[in-house]
Amino acid sequence: MDGGRTDLDLRRLRSFVAVAERLHFGQAAAALHVTQPALSRQIQQLEHDLGVTLFRRSSREVALTPAGEQFLQDSRELLAAARAAQNRARRIASGEGVLKVGFMLSSDITAPLHAFSAREPQVRIELVRLRWWSQSTDLLDGTADVGFVRLPVDAERLRVLPLYQEGLCAVLPVRHPLAGEDTVGLRALADEPLLRYADASPAWSAVWNTDPRPDGTRWLRGPDVHDMEEILAYVRAGGGVVMVPESVAAVFPRPDIAYVPLADAPPGTVALAWDGDRPSPLVETFVDATRTTAVDVTRPTPGSAPAP
Repeated sequence: MDGGRTDLDLRRLRSFVAVAERLHFGQAAAALHVTQPALSRQIQQLEHDLGVTLFRRSSREVALTPAGEQFLQDSRELLAAARAAQNRARRIASGEGVLKVGFMLSSDITAPLHAFSAREPQVRIELVRLRWWSQSTDLLDGTADVGFVRLPVDAERLRVLPLYQEGLCAVLPVRHPLAGEDTVGLRALADEPLLRYADASPAWSAVWNTDPRPDGTRWLRGPDVHDMEEILAYVRAGGGVVMVPESVAAVFPRPDIAYVPLADAPPGTVALAWDGDRPSPLVETFVDATRTTAVDVTRPTPGSAPAP
């Protein structure tokens, strides 16, 4: 032994447990597919390394010493921990130990994440930010395994679990004549240029810009915007108005910006989406966990929702 330190050999631990559970060297040797003399040598070497006697041996019986009884309990725990470590390493190496979950700005994802982690505590979740122009491609190319999206998604391969609907707000400068209203109608904003979500699909823009409006008229075209910071900058400068989901308005309060709920804009739908051509047990578990936490859920349907 080296200064009282002993490196435990897992093979010897398994041999010890096999003998300790059977209290019979012959039966343990048969179970381990080794010869009885070889097994006896392993146990003797283990006792030598530990500096303790684990078994009392006689011609009639084999019994554990008090040290052996304690070592049996500890050995079982060590072997279980070793198996768990091996399984985690294999899952991570194969990509099964990580789940990449996509989310959009202000997505309500806390409950599904907690529900999934309760079922799969060993799986590490990586959060991936999804954008309106890439939510479909990010799911199809594996950037995210599953994602909380705002419908519609454009790819037929994506499967969709609708979760809940969101109302829309008009984003106005606080000095706008309608900024203090409780609600505003789309017709009241008809002369305003509408900021455009850059690179969004026509179907997505139709839902989240309410364009065309329910009466079939189109908005005046305003500048393209790429993120919330650009939206707020244009609105403050009087460069146009834009529609945002109510949840987005809630996380971007500004003293110089007014969010006024739209009285007659159809709501949009938030959904969970995933690639149906890349089946995964972890994705299936996450979908089921999300389903159990959702308030208003329908059965999965192929991607892309109809424009309002």
